[in-house]
Amino acid sequence: MSRAWAGYAGLLLLCACARPDAAPMADNVSAEPTQAVADLLAMADHAARDPKRDGQRLSDTLAALDQLGARPADPAADPLPGWREALPSKVAQPLRGRMLGPAYRRGTLAAGASMTLMQLFDGGRQARVAVAAAGAMPLRMAVLDDGGKAVCPDHVAPRGACRWVPPFSGRHQIIVTNAGDAPSAYYLVID
Repeated sequence: MSRAWAGYAGLLLLCACARPDAAPMADNVSAEPTQAVADLLAMADHAARDPKRDGQRLSDTLAALDQLGARPADPAADPLPGWREALPSKVAQPLRGRMLGPAYRRGTLAAGASMTLMQLFDGGRQARVAVAAAGAMPLRMAVLDDGGKAVCPDHVAPRGACRWVPPFSGRHQIIVTNAGDAPSAYYLVID
């Protein structure tokens, strides 16, 4: 278990013990780091848009993201600074964590639309990709190697993860499709 992951797990336990309503946070977050980042981003998005905004829950979720070292793939489209500014002044703002960690990006797909991203992964080093919908819309995610062979099977769910060790360094296609009948915001995490 990595030091960052151990710190994240400790933070979730602390949140669950300190606040009785925080226990579902730990239940809804994957034990796999890239899926955990995707899950936490979706939870923070929901908490930030909730009309009965729970500032402490948003703050706890942002702190958990910091513990995992999540960073934006595109800093110009990063929602975290806006979420931090939206926190009430009485809520403790989380400190920034380590600089390295999973990269994330936010996007929106129309019903039936797809997004393809080319990503380079190092051979012999574990690669991870995860996606989570900001709502309950079903998403499909597939990862193909540079020859078009499926690395991870395509599946439909509000969230999904793929983990593998490429034998050689090379480009991979990450394909995310909105399988629902309405637009869906999503978070894609790559490590």
